[in-house]
Amino acid sequence: MDQGEVNMQIEGELRPPTLPSSPGAIATPIPGVVTQQIGSGEHAQNSIVYRTILWSFIGGGLLSVAAVLMALRDGSQSPMSEIKEIWSIFAPLITLALGYVFGKGR
Repeated sequence: MDQGEVNMQIEGELRPPTLPSSPGAIATPIPGVVTQQIGSGEHAQNSIVYRTILWSFIGGGLLSVAAVLMALRDGSQSPMSEIKEIWSIFAPLITLALGYVFGKGR
């Protein structure tokens, strides 16, 4: 790939990989959009697990805050039952992901 081709490629543009110019040359794979975001191989596995944990905490936290705000607006004394129901969904996801990270044998 010469300098002119490098300058022509727009960031984020998807292009098919170029074939090697000589018959004995080895083509290097060009990572796709998903590979650029989460990595490849074991890095991709760990990245997905960590993102699952992160978004579970974010989702559970936001829904818990919303449950508390709704309980305060309605005048109920204890929003704990709603919070327990919310975390009954997210806690198994978090423990499953943590079990995968720390439980896999090497």
